Amino acid sequence: MFDIRVLGNTYEEIKKNFIWPNDFDFVKQVNQNEGVALIFEGKQFTYQELRERSNAIEKFLKEIGVKGGDVVAGMLPQSPELVYSLLGTYKASAIFLSMSTLFGIDSIAYRVTHSNAKIIFADEDSLKEIKETGLKVITVSNGEGADYDFTSIGRETKSEYHGSKLDQPTHLFYTSGTTGQPKGVLLPRSWILGHLPAWQIAFDLAPRKGDVFITPSEWAWIGGLGDLLLPSLYYGTIVVVYSRKGRLNVNDLIDTMEENRVSGAFLVPTAIRIMKQLESEVRKRNLKIRAIMSGGEKVDPELISWVKNIMNADLNHIYGQTEVNLVICNSPVIMKVKPDFTGPECPGHRVSIVDGKGNELPPNQVGEIAVKTPDPSALLEYYRNEKATKEKIVNGWILTGDMGFMDEEGYIKFVGRKDDIIKSSAYRLSPLEIEEVIAKHPAVNQVAVVGIEDPLRGTIIAAFIVLKEGYEPNQRLEDDIKNFVKQRLAVYAYPRIIKFVKELPTTITGKIRRTDLREQLKKEIQKS
Repeated sequence: MFDIRVLGNTYEEIKKNFIWPNDFDFVKQVNQNEGVALIFEGKQFTYQELRERSNAIEKFLKEIGVKGGDVVAGMLPQSPELVYSLLGTYKASAIFLSMSTLFGIDSIAYRVTHSNAKIIFADEDSLKEIKETGLKVITVSNGEGADYDFTSIGRETKSEYHGSKLDQPTHLFYTSGTTGQPKGVLLPRSWILGHLPAWQIAFDLAPRKGDVFITPSEWAWIGGLGDLLLPSLYYGTIVVVYSRKGRLNVNDLIDTMEENRVSGAFLVPTAIRIMKQLESEVRKRNLKIRAIMSGGEKVDPELISWVKNIMNADLNHIYGQTEVNLVICNSPVIMKVKPDFTGPECPGHRVSIVDGKGNELPPNQVGEIAVKTPDPSALLEYYRNEKATKEKIVNGWILTGDMGFMDEEGYIKFVGRKDDIIKSSAYRLSPLEIEEVIAKHPAVNQVAVVGIEDPLRGTIIAAFIVLKEGYEPNQRLEDDIKNFVKQRLAVYAYPRIIKFVKELPTTITGKIRRTDLREQLKKEIQKS
């Protein structure tokens, strides 16, 4: 079993002694594990059940004509059936396509058509939309109109799986960009291996005896699946299945964490901020949480302090993207943590700051965060999109589209998305830097900053602010926030437009939808 703890006790020792294994096999390791694997609605599911149910899925897929390299889609909520489907697909040497249960007909149709999926695992709630695509469907229970159901597939003690090469195409995620249709990110069998160092580090050198993990993030996304579920199963730990519909109920999540004695969680910063608003409730609970892995957006230093002081846990920031994930990580257990920085490159990964041609930049100079290939986490290609693949990898570097800089000690600070950087009156401004300052104002609960076109200055800064309880929007408060930024950041960096809102729009993975805010403001300006 792969384990970085045998390499040393510090980040420096682990990095110095690190080498990727060439005999890694996720499926074989999960097959060997014993004990409880999942807890779902109070019921325990063992690794033996995972093994036998996925063996049956493997056999079933082969019987209906699925071959190695074919695409099999999964559109299920967090559930044991999703795990059976994924493992069975891997055992059949097919490619598993992850799809969100929140997708509508257009999103479903594009993905299954572009990928040429052969069959889809789904629940009854999605059956009507899926049937419109003409794809054969396997449902969790015998939904009306389904072609197959899980109950008829049963269990199987034997498997024909004998291993696979690390570069074998294995998993497909579709990731949305700012323009055009979503791109299919095709990942190799090694993609899970590439996640393991960060998983161990971000959970303070996991696994430990009795570890239980949870995430409210959908397993359809690389965060829920790659950051938490699959590494946890590789190491034979327990994962609490947290299936939900609609918006996250943080009170319910806290209940579930307490009830199951959860020791590690993957939570997006937005979820932790909501927990912070419920501090009195959190204080009442007998939580056993040791570490929280978080990413997807900026993790504020104040949030790190709050988690430590109130939850007695480490909030460890990670960084990556679907195309090459979990490449930056930190944990106070093995390294010095700089709260304003995401962290150094994770052992085994090579991360740097480059210019547009893929040339490395010196310390403290802002450029694009890039990851050197080859890398086990890296995409094989954008599926059936050679042009986009060539644009993504330049001079041996995977360009992330994120801007940042690296200090003299190798710690990387995320500045913002390449297309989010604001250029105003010849100044280049980071929305995150402005947000950090505004968030320190005593009246501010949440904030999102965007740039909006202006005929005079090119772009001006706009801030959308959710106020703390007890504060009301007014001109005096607006002026105070503007002056607050001028005094602490720069006179040219203050938001000329401030919009007080009740909530900020977020994606289903918890990231703030800045594009929506920008478009909303454009429409308001055009009307006026």
